[in-house]
Amino acid sequence: LYPTLRDQHLETIGPNLRARAETLRRSRSRFSDRDAAASRDLSELHRFVRGIPAFARDLRSLTHHIHLAEEVKKKAERPAFRRRWEVERSMLESEPRYDALEEGVAEEMEMERWLRLLCLQSLTGNGIKATRYDALRKEAVQTYGYECLWILRDLEKAGFLRKRETFFMDSMATSYSNLRKALNLIVPEVDPARPEDVAYVSSGYAPMTVR
Repeated sequence: LYPTLRDQHLETIGPNLRARAETLRRSRSRFSDRDAAASRDLSELHRFVRGIPAFARDLRSLTHHIHLAEEVKKKAERPAFRRRWEVERSMLESEPRYDALEEGVAEEMEMERWLRLLCLQSLTGNGIKATRYDALRKEAVQTYGYECLWILRDLEKAGFLRKRETFFMDSMATSYSNLRKALNLIVPEVDPARPEDVAYVSSGYAPMTVR
């Protein structure tokens, strides 16, 4: 069952699991019908008995995948997850989201998660305005402690963070925005049921490494 589900979008897993459950239900009902069972010969009953282990295995697999799908769907529908997805998607579309960064540090978001958003904003926006960066760094130190300064310094050295000192408007084209367009990283219209582009996996974004 897993090989048939692993490449599917979450929206299409439910219908596929229901179809699989219906198939197993029909298979079971063919031999649970007393009138029909009475008319079967011994060879048919023998084939059914031999198929019981496979049926039980398929039923266990189906139940297991239903539980997994329920857990994934539950987490994907949480407001915090949807909010994070929306913020990351905006940044990937080269939209500045300083508001989300300010809200995150004010709400004491997990430091590692906040730093990831900060780096994503920097990488997709050709750096962060010096005034914005200084303000965010000050708020981060107040929220996460002075050890955050050393982490920010290491991220700067690694190239994940960059303070933009020169005049540069957020609306100007960046190296990332040029790559985004050239590699068609954002695909607004995708059909999870009949995907024609890898972007269907994340509802419209194709990772640069995949392209």
